[in-house]
Amino acid sequence: MFLKTLPLILLCACASTAQLPTAEQPDLARVAQPYVPELQALGISRVISPGNGAMVRLDTAYGSVYVPYPLPGEPLAFVLNIGLDGVHASAATSDRAKEERVLAALMPEAFRATARNNDFEWLRANPWQ
Repeated sequence: MFLKTLPLILLCACASTAQLPTAEQPDLARVAQPYVPELQALGISRVISPGNGAMVRLDTAYGSVYVPYPLPGEPLAFVLNIGLDGVHASAATSDRAKEERVLAALMPEAFRATARNNDFEWLRANPWQ
């Protein structure tokens, strides 16, 4: 029995995730504000960039959608929580110019990928259409 579970135990022990930033960043929230109506319309409730150049996760009503981090160079770790009251942002540090570049490059692809995912999931949930 132990030999069957050993690979699972080792896999779990080796898996690690980046710690999400927790410091509120009102400047990042202001930079993200113009994107909020489209994020809400597509059902995106959270945008998570781990800050290591890995895929950016978009949490939606249909599940998670992943898009590539848009820019080469030093990645930015941040979390955007989108609610009915707008956007709340957290990041370890704040650099307005970098945040503007990253969001300007990320958001169009996030919108396209989420719209495609939403269409696919709707068709999957409504096969008679």
